[in-house]
Amino acid sequence: MRILLHLRADGPLELPINYQEYLIGFIYKNINDEKYRSFLHEIGYTFQTKTYKHFAFSRILGNGRYNPSKKTITFKPPFSLLVASPLDRFLQEFAHSMLLSADLRIGPYRIELESFETLPEPDPFPDVIRIRALSPIVIYSTLNHPNGVKYTYYYAPHHEQFSPMIEANLKRRYFSLYPMDDELMQSPFSIKPLHVEKRHKVVTRFRGIVIEGWMGEYEVTGDPRLLRLAYNSCLGGKGSQGFGTFEII
Repeated sequence: MRILLHLRADGPLELPINYQEYLIGFIYKNINDEKYRSFLHEIGYTFQTKTYKHFAFSRILGNGRYNPSKKTITFKPPFSLLVASPLDRFLQEFAHSMLLSADLRIGPYRIELESFETLPEPDPFPDVIRIRALSPIVIYSTLNHPNGVKYTYYYAPHHEQFSPMIEANLKRRYFSLYPMDDELMQSPFSIKPLHVEKRHKVVTRFRGIVIEGWMGEYEVTGDPRLLRLAYNSCLGGKGSQGFGTFEII
């Protein structure tokens, strides 16, 4: 499920370029059930030793202006935020907490919830969708350098391993929630860049780590169950850090 939050503030929000940590704090703070919040943050859902939080969020959607001298971005209210999760409990907890909270903040700024809406999804869900990224799509491998040092390699959309890596990540996330299905595991999947240029590359620094991701438009083909999960979470890795959300176009 996806919910779109319509937010406002008394004045502009001037945030650092890499402001996703503010949004992570905003989301976790608005899960009142302490045990459930701790489970998501500390444990999550596991498949093949990989752990997933199963929520994602977009960039702030609205009128934003980049300030190169200060390396900040300023958003004029009103603005919106998309939050997605296949977990009904997560969205129920989050929406309920949002409605009851008298102190909503993004970073140091107090904001107000004007309204929120549950976004519809295709029914039945198709096996081919054309999408536009709302936050950068990230997929990577941890490799060993010949000198023995480990490093992270981020795949660009035209790399031959981009689609297989996205597929493997999506299927692992699916089976961290649902029983193993060999037929679905072997089902074909692809993601093809349709309109992706150099300018769509986004380099972000998160907690001291440089992350490379890509905006742009893509065609995604696969089993509708997998595409529905992607729609209600993300494509690629680091969804709970603010990456991989998209809209169907």
